[in-house]
Amino acid sequence: MRRLRDLFGLPVLEIETGTQIGEVREVVVDSERACVLGIVISGDEVPAPVQGIFFRNLFRLGRDAVMVKQRDAIQESLLTQGSETLLSSLLNKATFTETGRKLGTLVDVFFDAVTGEIKGYELSDGIITDLIHGRRQMPLPQAQVVGADNLIVPETMASLLQPGRPVS
Repeated sequence: MRRLRDLFGLPVLEIETGTQIGEVREVVVDSERACVLGIVISGDEVPAPVQGIFFRNLFRLGRDAVMVKQRDAIQESLLTQGSETLLSSLLNKATFTETGRKLGTLVDVFFDAVTGEIKGYELSDGIITDLIHGRRQMPLPQAQVVGADNLIVPETMASLLQPGRPVS
């Protein structure tokens, strides 16, 4: 599994020419289907300010770069279906159970780099706790409410939190 936040800033390279056509500025997720819809890119080679590439048109999500076969994979807009959410609008939301128990703050999203399926969340309890005990991981809830400021998940998710590695 990979973290979506790790995609920010990666160069987007065209395989056929080796040209960098931009860099990842944002990730678009489909909140209803729990999957990555695509990436928003920016750069000198990108003519419009909001252009992106659908996940299905990405050749590979490498550790150090995003690879596409051809620059014609760039689309005008990925925000057309109504269920799209920018990753940056999900991050830093307080995460509560439906009974009012705070689980932490959403700091990243785990996904399958091959299928684009969202698998879970990474939660923080604050910098000191993160340094000592690490951030906690939570599988993707079957049901959730994404509000403007908070994320509400079922109470059962509290028992599914797993310890992560300490932040270094």
